Amino acid sequence: MQDFHGTSSEIVELREQLLDELNHRLKNNLQILHSLLQTACRKTRSSEAREVLSDTIRRIASMGTAQQLFYSVHSSTDVSGQKLLEGVCANARVFFGKQVSITHDGTTGSLPKETAVPLALVLNELLTNAVKHGANDRGQVIISVGLSQRSGLHELCVQDSGPGFNFGNAQGRSSGLRLVTMLAQQIQGIFAVERGPGARCTLRFPDQ
Repeated sequence: MQDFHGTSSEIVELREQLLDELNHRLKNNLQILHSLLQTACRKTRSSEAREVLSDTIRRIASMGTAQQLFYSVHSSTDVSGQKLLEGVCANARVFFGKQVSITHDGTTGSLPKETAVPLALVLNELLTNAVKHGANDRGQVIISVGLSQRSGLHELCVQDSGPGFNFGNAQGRSSGLRLVTMLAQQIQGIFAVERGPGARCTLRFPDQ
């Protein structure tokens, strides 16, 4: 193979082209995987298998949202926090239907690229947990999501109107909350749950 020798601008341009191609292929692969899982979910007769597949489909969709942002910003080191919030919440509305109310408010301007996928997955898990366990006494699921930034920290907050839960007890039986804890550590964040009226789940992580 012949070595490439070019100017610094040509090398940067080639690097961006290769990254674009990589992101494009990864995006297509995620879409294919998403379609295959949806087909499997429709065909299975097992309610347990259907739940596992549905959870996986939502996770793949949230990763796809982050990947789409990667593809759209090209060489930038940041992605839009507002667009990430909008995309993951929009996916959740499609999956959970009109019986679930999800509102969001994002004041964070941008996020480091390396936090986008973990944050999208965390938000997806917290929305899923709220839908499964956060119904109020009238059977309604009302979720509010916020993403803000202050003093060098980003804060993601997901709150529902249900009975709330004890994080220590729930973590032991919930694979989703275990995943949230692992992802929080990955981005050097701190995850906490407050039981008030409803459950208030908060992830704070540095603006790396």
